[in-house]
Amino acid sequence: MPETPNTAHINGTHLYYEIHGHGPYLILIEGLGAATWLWEKQLPEFSQHFTTVMYDNRGSGLSDKPPGPYSISLLADDLAALMEYLEISQAYILGVSMGGFIAQEFALTSPEKVNRLVLAATGCGGKDQVAMPPEVLKSLMENSGSSRDAIRRKLSLAFSETFMNTPQVEHLIDLRLQTPQPRHAFLAQAEAGATFDRSADIHLITAPTLILAASGDKLVPAENANILARKIPNSQLKIYPGLGHQFWVENAAEFNRDVIEFLAT
Repeated sequence: MPETPNTAHINGTHLYYEIHGHGPYLILIEGLGAATWLWEKQLPEFSQHFTTVMYDNRGSGLSDKPPGPYSISLLADDLAALMEYLEISQAYILGVSMGGFIAQEFALTSPEKVNRLVLAATGCGGKDQVAMPPEVLKSLMENSGSSRDAIRRKLSLAFSETFMNTPQVEHLIDLRLQTPQPRHAFLAQAEAGATFDRSADIHLITAPTLILAASGDKLVPAENANILARKIPNSQLKIYPGLGHQFWVENAAEFNRDVIEFLAT
């Protein structure tokens, strides 16, 4: 197996990845615009229990950022190719937000590669998706102001007001400025997420599934988690009260504990 951190050349692009820890494989899939820095509060604990694989989707982080269009199917194919490159036959899969779309797609197209599935702050797309309010979508897609101000504004969509008043916010802005995402790549990822629709067949997911959401999520309203729980057999649901979209950052201790307990069952 290649040493890490490293870059895999697959599906005509280069994907950056890291491998940490020991134990069964756990693969973490990021959301729109995010990179491996998203998992800084998960990696120390997860790597004590699992061989934890983090990677940047095409279009973000240290991976290539080719012109669009992208699709969730393409991003799931990237994951399948990365697993083949790393000689991983099966893994626990954890996807957040757009990464949850990728995780669902992957669980449907490569069920034999998924041991257990964790879906956080995500939905099934299509007619059953509960959309974010129009004013939230408008703010998400805006790209005005300085880079730091723009990031702070977008973070306010992802976190509770309480969290936005903590010193952690400036650190999160610093992380995002380390690997800025070009506008074309942001739009390509956003379009992939907007056109995702597995509402008609997510009942075919066979892996035991943990569904996590937050009651204060402005980007992916928590009702989407209820829909997933009704549709996916052998699933469990937990909704964290009062937190925002990136609740795994706001309340990492509880999130990490819930995930580890579910995967270790």
